[in-house]
Amino acid sequence: MTIRLTLAACVAMIAVSTTAPAKVDMAPGASGGSTGSPDGAGDDEASLATSLLERYRTASVPAELSTRYLLQIAAGRFEDAERTIERLQSLYRPERPKMANALVPWRIYVQVRRDESRGMDAPGALKRAFDTFYGSLPNKRMADILPEYSANLDRLQATYDAGLKACADHPLRACATAADVIASHQALLAWQRLTPASAPLIRADAERRFIIDDRLLITTPDGAQIAAMTVRPREPAGTKRVALLNFTIYANDAWSFADAVKMAANGYVGAVAYTRGKGRSPGTAVPYEHDGADAAAVINWLARQPWSDGRVGMFSGSYNASTQWAAVKQRPPALKAIATNASNAPGIDAPMQGNIFKNFIYPWTFYTTNSKGLDDRTYGDRSRWNQLNRDWYLSGRPYRDLDHIDGTPNPVFDTWLRHPTYDAYWQRLIPYEEEFAKIDIPVFVEAGYYDGGLVGALYYLQQHYRYRPSADHRLLVGPYHHTAMQTGVFPTVAGYDVDRAAMVDLQDIRLKWFDHVFHGAPLPEILRDRINFQVMGANRWRHVSNLAAMADRRQRLYLTGERQGDDLLFGSTAPTAGSAPELRVDMTDRSDVDLDIPADKPDIRNALVFTTAPLPEPVEVNGLFHVRFDVITNKRDFDLAVEFFEKRRDGKFLPLASYLGRASHMRDRGTRHLLRPGQPTTLTFSSQTLTARLLGAGSRIIAVIGVPKQPDMQINYGAGRPVSDESIADAGEPIIIKWRHGSYVDLGLH
Repeated sequence: MTIRLTLAACVAMIAVSTTAPAKVDMAPGASGGSTGSPDGAGDDEASLATSLLERYRTASVPAELSTRYLLQIAAGRFEDAERTIERLQSLYRPERPKMANALVPWRIYVQVRRDESRGMDAPGALKRAFDTFYGSLPNKRMADILPEYSANLDRLQATYDAGLKACADHPLRACATAADVIASHQALLAWQRLTPASAPLIRADAERRFIIDDRLLITTPDGAQIAAMTVRPREPAGTKRVALLNFTIYANDAWSFADAVKMAANGYVGAVAYTRGKGRSPGTAVPYEHDGADAAAVINWLARQPWSDGRVGMFSGSYNASTQWAAVKQRPPALKAIATNASNAPGIDAPMQGNIFKNFIYPWTFYTTNSKGLDDRTYGDRSRWNQLNRDWYLSGRPYRDLDHIDGTPNPVFDTWLRHPTYDAYWQRLIPYEEEFAKIDIPVFVEAGYYDGGLVGALYYLQQHYRYRPSADHRLLVGPYHHTAMQTGVFPTVAGYDVDRAAMVDLQDIRLKWFDHVFHGAPLPEILRDRINFQVMGANRWRHVSNLAAMADRRQRLYLTGERQGDDLLFGSTAPTAGSAPELRVDMTDRSDVDLDIPADKPDIRNALVFTTAPLPEPVEVNGLFHVRFDVITNKRDFDLAVEFFEKRRDGKFLPLASYLGRASHMRDRGTRHLLRPGQPTTLTFSSQTLTARLLGAGSRIIAVIGVPKQPDMQINYGAGRPVSDESIADAGEPIIIKWRHGSYVDLGLH
């Protein structure tokens, strides 16, 4: 799923995620490069910007207004830039307040430039602008701005260098993207000034408001030391507060400080602690393995502090959601609530999903363990990781050879590969089976239909409900992406224009939930039941008590061999005669290595496509899909991917729900049950994600059912050996899968 933004919009977006996700979409870093003005054939940037501004005289949409204010800065028209930024903020405030907040540092920068042009000294100009637009704000507003007052200079430099390179063959004035080049240059110059100059002002302002202790080392029972920080309101001695903790492997003090300040500004003690080996903690970091016990040690320490009322909550998402569940497994008495989002469940959705390893996690281990902080440069080297995937795919070598092909040892990833089943290694990290029955604290999870973290979120929720049916575990789910909690809700995701009803402040809802749990405040209306979901296309929320209640009737779609063009048809009844669907996949074929799949189209490689007839009237499709496939195959195993889409009357595809899993593990993710070639096998499973969408009349429901064989994922050749050891030499004849009559997909309607 790809979200496209113009270059100018990207460089104007300065928000930095305060909780890095497990699947971070990092732009490549850059070192060196020019920071001087572009001068293609003698062009002066100010005069060129002035001439280009005529194109943006009637700008009215955010991307154009972003370009306009950057050109106005380049042209020295600072008062005009101020007015443009104010207009852009007014457009963002109703539905994208984080984007309006991200423009506050630009208000500061433009006023500084204006005052300097009038003769004011640089330090005085910055202090005056800072106090006007930031220092004078109340605590909550200041906390909203703080995470936006930062930028990735390497990324800005790389964007500018790429723009110059694209225009290198002719004078900049004649380059079609000249406005973008100037805009990216102004963004780089602004943040090269603001980043170092504002740091002492930001710190002094925070210390005026809060008591900050950001040099903590907390000792665990086994002698490790955990780097941590706390931020709490300045108030009379003896005041007791609840602490809210984010326990994270993403050791970035700026992100952590912003998280802690946010909680302190809302009446809590904000606390952030790092995985052992990160930050000031001695030793080497290992993802997951110590997080539960270490988080429990931090929780116990927080509860003992003189300012504590003895209660601790946890918050944050992605990897940091797994640390909350790891802490819950330890059952520290002071832990009274957790609030997760984009929830990672180790062994369930990463590094493997459905027991299939996925390559996106391979460079993530370097990102999180190469240094005491985060190795953005290595992680962001997309050319390296794309080349690794391509080289491995073409070579046909075992999956276990990835680090040998790359040329750099990856011991964490190699450890994971030694545990391809959901065995004791994974079970000890987060609650397992009956341990969920003991979880009696409130749980709140925010998730997105367009977020890979939905797989983990649903796993935790379903397991909690299964073993503790009375669990106080609330889900809020809508058309959100993986980092929506940090960036705000995007108005368009994967080609879908998000309903106005879904444009909510996810952070504010989380804080109101904490206020309800810890202070008895009213429960937010949007959380009135346990399952709270936004129906895409209907512009409304619905609230039910369990996942099954999302739908009030079911429709069974049977797989048939009847064709309509290139697609197969779903039937309303089970066929009793005629040809059955059959899929053949040559596992040695690498002709698709450079295949470019459009972001708005399904990937139908090595797959069968099934379709319904056009819907005669609108229908709401909600919840999970359930599947029963009776198959015969010539292999001892295969991997299966099932993706569901709405195909609209205009031909546009919108994703609904999906599944990815290994046939030999569909009965039990902890034990492998190989298939018997030539013998019937029944596969039953449910989608690992869910949907809620009002499909229009004339739309079709599409299912793409196939065998994943691609460069970014482990390949199961079907020989029955450990999959990481199999190579192209194990492929033999093509995989053949025949679906027997009676195979079906069951979906929920409302």
